[in-house]
Amino acid sequence: MSLIKTLMGRRQFMIAVGLASTCALTCKKLAGFKTRAAMAADTAAAASIKTAGNRCPHLLSPLKIRNFVLKNRIMHTVSTPTLIQGPENFPADAYRNHYSNMAKNAAIVTINTQFGAYPKIYTPNQHGPSANFSDDIWQDIPPVQNYVERLMDDIHCEGALICFAGAMGTMAGLIPPGGGNGAPGQGGIPGGSGTSAQPGKGVEEIVKEAKEIENKGFDVYRLETDNLDAIKAVRNATNLIIMASFRGHGDMSMGQTGGAKNSAGVSNVNQPGADELELAVEEAKRLEGLADFMWIRAGSEHPNSFCQDKDRPYNLAYAEAIKKAGVKIFTCPSAGFHDPIQNDEFIASGKTDMVGMTTPFFADPELVRKVAAGRADDVVPCYQCQNCHGISMTKGPWYNTCDVNPTWATPAYKLAGILPPLKKKTVAVIGGGPGGMKAALVAAERGHKVTIFEKDAALGGLLRFSDHSQWGWNQKVFKDYLACQVKKAGVDVMLNTTATPEIIKSAGYDTVLVATGAAPVVSRMPGADARNVFNILTCYSDKNALGKNVVMIGAGKIGIEAAIGMVKDGHNVVVLTIGKEIVEPEAVGPHNMYNQEAIYKNHPDFSYVLEAMVKSITGGKVTYRDSKGAENSVQADSIVIYAGLKPRTDEAEKFIGSADEVLLLGDCTGRNGTIQKTIRNAFFVASQV
Repeated sequence: MSLIKTLMGRRQFMIAVGLASTCALTCKKLAGFKTRAAMAADTAAAASIKTAGNRCPHLLSPLKIRNFVLKNRIMHTVSTPTLIQGPENFPADAYRNHYSNMAKNAAIVTINTQFGAYPKIYTPNQHGPSANFSDDIWQDIPPVQNYVERLMDDIHCEGALICFAGAMGTMAGLIPPGGGNGAPGQGGIPGGSGTSAQPGKGVEEIVKEAKEIENKGFDVYRLETDNLDAIKAVRNATNLIIMASFRGHGDMSMGQTGGAKNSAGVSNVNQPGADELELAVEEAKRLEGLADFMWIRAGSEHPNSFCQDKDRPYNLAYAEAIKKAGVKIFTCPSAGFHDPIQNDEFIASGKTDMVGMTTPFFADPELVRKVAAGRADDVVPCYQCQNCHGISMTKGPWYNTCDVNPTWATPAYKLAGILPPLKKKTVAVIGGGPGGMKAALVAAERGHKVTIFEKDAALGGLLRFSDHSQWGWNQKVFKDYLACQVKKAGVDVMLNTTATPEIIKSAGYDTVLVATGAAPVVSRMPGADARNVFNILTCYSDKNALGKNVVMIGAGKIGIEAAIGMVKDGHNVVVLTIGKEIVEPEAVGPHNMYNQEAIYKNHPDFSYVLEAMVKSITGGKVTYRDSKGAENSVQADSIVIYAGLKPRTDEAEKFIGSADEVLLLGDCTGRNGTIQKTIRNAFFVASQV
């Protein structure tokens, strides 16, 4: 049967065995978690038959640009894995390995060497940790040059080209000393700024820089679309591929309702306006015969589901407009192009020639390899959390991480410490949330016989909220991926089954992995039990029962994202929080809540009151005391309360002694609380079995 499953692909296999769609394990009606939204399982199943086993022939087809032949249609856009790099003033092993993996996937790899001078420079209150861990300068000594050249060879030997990104990724230090912003004895890009795109930099300086980086082995050079004189000069002076960077003037991060509607007919995200599209077309026409391809990254720098429709990345509209206008220039939109099957369809339908992808390769370094083998369904989906940019902006931790791939950016010594199992075991996993599913997958991959006990009617845990949220599609994709991988791995799943220590002990399991998770705290404030009061889960599952005007009590990342979802569904929302910040700075991260912030700070239907102590709920009136001690009230049709999550530690501890080996993981340990921590913890705990 496993061979049949492998040949058929996940979607076809699940349909063949009688499951309606890839989300069949998670789309059942949940006991105690009411479902009012209709699930489009049959439609999804029909569509999935077409894509199962898709090898993405258009995405992976070669493309000739000038005298170069790209191995596929993927460009790895600039990404600075700054926190992979330690205090070294050279690209360390982990840093070089990162770019080597990018080159296995993409035809063009954009690199930078932000590993900096030694010692490192730290500037408090800079935007994000990357500003504090590098100054883009390194000592111009042969051993360092050796490591840079090895980095470039790591990319070239994989058949990929290397892009010099200018302002987006300065390769300071590659140019000999004597200019730029380097200290005496250090390298620096001539011209003072180290950016080929900075206004005021002369054409001669740009041409000199282009010749120098071509001599260093670069293949692609980035210039802004409006710098026509420089583009002409570089084209005449070098054999570099010229990438014209179009940044536009739009901003999709606002994510306000109105504008274009998504596939469900919901006003989810503004697509570029007609003026923006016309600007892009005019820019492209001026570039005909000069630039080789047009990199399009307008609007938000770091899109997520709050500002992007699942089926239509924001920047695709620009590329499509250029192609419809008949402009003879290759297009390469980026930011949000995560799904390889969708990307293949975009290219096949003539909407674009190439796509930019980066974080999907963090989530799955084998993305292209799996797609080429007809296993696109097995690609680990990136869900655009932005934690790969770093988790914190202030206190740390200072490291890169990936929510869905716990091995990315993990030191080699840590991975080398994962030893093979000494014997095959029977393993029980208590809880079918994301932590439980990940632990079950890891244990099954290690050769053990695994059974998941899930007390509810579907897998997914707290992520089941995404079945009812039009903006939570990215987390739903990840949840459904885990559930389907559990099925493919041969894990037995016992739904609607409440495991007890007695049941587990009597079955004689060798190992028990306890992942009972966390549950929303039940508010005890006066009036919280009224019919028009919802909690953080029922505000999703019963969202059609919400009135027009909603008061949200409680904030933080989880609460605010729920409030934003309500706003995007058409409600007027007032948030009351006792905190001095609507979201704690540590949860904001360098880019993690970039779009969410833009929405709650600017959306006309969203407002909030800080340092508000809620006293009571009477009917539709919420009474609170403000920061000055004055009593106020807000009238609402519905009230949503988020009082935090409580780890189910007591429930988890009951299983201690039910087998020779009992290991707790995820939220029930009391020290996780995020997908990133839960998935990472589940991976390494299960790797001990």
